[in-house]
Amino acid sequence: MQGAEGDRRRAGPRPILSRPRLSEPLTRRDAAPIVVVQGPPGLGKSLLLDDVARRLGPGLVARVDPDAGDDLGAVVDEILAHVVADDAADPPAILLDDVVRPNGDGVRAALRSVRDHDTRLLLSTRILPGWVTADRLLDGTIQLVGLPDLLFDASEVRQLATRFRVALSADDLAELEQTTDGWPALVVAWLRSRRPDATLSERKLHDLIDRFVRIEVLGDLGPADRALLTDAAAAPRFDATVLALLLEDQALPAYAATLIDRWATAGRLVPASDDGHWRLPQPVRRCLLDQLDLEQPGRRSDLVTRAVRLLVARGRTTDALPLVVDATLDEATAGSVVRASWEPAVARGQFDDLLPAVDTLPDDVVAADPVLLLLAAISAVAPPPDLDTFARRVAQADRLVDQHTLSGTLLTIRCFQMVLARARGDAAAAVAVERKGKALIDAATDDQRRDHLDRVVYFDWQTGANRLATGELDAAESILSHTATQARHHGIAWHEANSEALRSYTSFLRGDLAGAARQSRSAAEIARRHGWTDNQFTDHIHLTRGALDLEHGRTTGVAERLHRAQRRVDRDAVPPAARLAHVWSVLALLAGDRTAAGHAELLTGDGYDTNRLPLNRLLATIARAHALLARDDPKAALDVLESAVAPPGHAALLAVARARALLTAHDPLEASRELAALGDLGAVPLTVRADVYALHVESALQRGVTADGDVHQLLALVERTGARRQLLLPPALRTAITGGDLPLPSSGPLSTLAVELAALHRANTTGAPTLSERETEVLLSLDGPDTLSEIAKSMYISGNTLKTTARSLYRKLGAADRYEAVTVARALAILPPAP
Repeated sequence: MQGAEGDRRRAGPRPILSRPRLSEPLTRRDAAPIVVVQGPPGLGKSLLLDDVARRLGPGLVARVDPDAGDDLGAVVDEILAHVVADDAADPPAILLDDVVRPNGDGVRAALRSVRDHDTRLLLSTRILPGWVTADRLLDGTIQLVGLPDLLFDASEVRQLATRFRVALSADDLAELEQTTDGWPALVVAWLRSRRPDATLSERKLHDLIDRFVRIEVLGDLGPADRALLTDAAAAPRFDATVLALLLEDQALPAYAATLIDRWATAGRLVPASDDGHWRLPQPVRRCLLDQLDLEQPGRRSDLVTRAVRLLVARGRTTDALPLVVDATLDEATAGSVVRASWEPAVARGQFDDLLPAVDTLPDDVVAADPVLLLLAAISAVAPPPDLDTFARRVAQADRLVDQHTLSGTLLTIRCFQMVLARARGDAAAAVAVERKGKALIDAATDDQRRDHLDRVVYFDWQTGANRLATGELDAAESILSHTATQARHHGIAWHEANSEALRSYTSFLRGDLAGAARQSRSAAEIARRHGWTDNQFTDHIHLTRGALDLEHGRTTGVAERLHRAQRRVDRDAVPPAARLAHVWSVLALLAGDRTAAGHAELLTGDGYDTNRLPLNRLLATIARAHALLARDDPKAALDVLESAVAPPGHAALLAVARARALLTAHDPLEASRELAALGDLGAVPLTVRADVYALHVESALQRGVTADGDVHQLLALVERTGARRQLLLPPALRTAITGGDLPLPSSGPLSTLAVELAALHRANTTGAPTLSERETEVLLSLDGPDTLSEIAKSMYISGNTLKTTARSLYRKLGAADRYEAVTVARALAILPPAP
């Protein structure tokens, strides 16, 4: 082995990363004829062009030395003319790497030659060519790959880390992002410094990055541009207005929007958001700020303070907040910005920018202002929640406000006090606070209520949460429905999403499965539309959707949904532990899954104060009993249920749990008495009522007596709700239906019930069927009017191939024919429900 080659081998893996997200679009047949990869050094421009050339294939790319200068056009023309003379099928794409003078006559001549021969040009350069105009980008003649595209994304960083054999923790990723901002050459250097055999120290790394930015990236900046860019670096992000404020005392060469365009096209800026905000790459900004602080101490603070004050004066506090967090301002200015941002933040229910800002303020400033105290309280319950600090901050704010006049601040305090009471498991205290707040609202004028509408809606939402905690489901549904409607009509999306999420679970408990599904979709869509899919309230959507799947008799994918909800239970100020435990326990019963039973038990203990709330206490007790039944210990389950007390309106839920345990203990007579004691079931939710009749039938089957009346009532309820869980859990009932011992309607939705239950039980206990791509395609075609012959023709396969695939499909689904296959697929949610 030669010495140089050996040195390269010992240095570790080459920092080359295939980037299909960039290269694949450039190799498609519909790609632009001219591709310009432009930006400062160290972005991997040459590597990208190498990857594109490799993907296009040997002989399809001709590399040309850009040093040919003005003769470049002639060189390209000769290459292409030679190919045409040899009668080649397609002339090769021309690749010009690292062009120093992209606006020179040679490059322009090469462009003309490429156009005349109807081929492509691939070019990399540091300077944006003048012939890359907006109209040519719009019409697709030119495709520009610039700085924002070339920065590594998170997945590319992880791939490169794997290649370098560097394990990255969450803290490592944060440091890597802060140090390199995804700049490829800097990412490579950072990862090299973290290898076990690294020779690059952290100090040396930062010196190299600083030198690289100063010389390679900013070295060609003129004095005027450097001064402008340095002042712009004072803000972590800016739009034209913020930039104009920062550069107010400089003679701008053009107005701010044009300056942003020029910097962005030159590869100086990257987008900070989708709403017209920009920022400097972190290594560049850090270098400029170090220079600013060294040469002009205090100027950065002066620039930011002036910009913040002017933004607040113009009502643009949202734009001022990032400046407050990023820079050191005087306390009065910082406090005024945060306080002015309070109302807009409450209206949209988002405090992501405010919380870091309030954390920068000293305690004496915060303690003197109720708004700042409430923000500090919100900050305290950011995951993981600190309820003691939350309570202290809310109490401090309460002492500073007028207790007798309706104000947004006082209503917010009352809402937070209700949250705190429920978090501590004290439903009575939550209702007492609610009465005080309601009296305040009732005593206010219509104008006052309109002025604080967003806070009134928030208060109503908390009232609905109180009703759910005490088990008053109808009242909770009414309040949450009204709250969601008010929020929707007045454009308060955050409170609408919260209301719909909680309402979906309320509807589920009330037996309104269609309503619960509709409301969970509504909440999820609002969250998706506003970028809130990771917010805490969405955990309740996962919980509801998991519960709905179980109610329809399906366990496939439910554990994944519940894990998504459970991952943040301990991050919630009012964790829905008992609700989640109840769903886990039903999964344990349906699937015979003892691990799910373990998850349920872990959530039912005294470690969660919210389990003391009346309805939660009942759900936690039932979940604990279900977990014991899943472990075949009905006696212990009965002991757990012995002392349970159901809140008003939920006696049937407790009776069903006791009867299920008695039936598992083979005591059908006592189970029948337990259910008979319920009397009139008119006020019982339909799904719970179906449980009662299902267990009545199970008891009769175990005792060997008839239960025709109960069977008909049960089937009517099942048809109305669409639920299947109640038929799957009692073993004798399930066997009687699937075995044909209980008569089913000969037509209508329940005529295929036996097939559905058999398929659901099989999927729940042995796993859902896995279909191939062709089997899935056949299944979709079977759910229609076409004959098998017509389906085969539409799929361009023979009739025999279709029959073979269909037989395999029927075997996996446990179906006898195409109609049963479609029925089973709908029951398992492989196909959507029938219209």
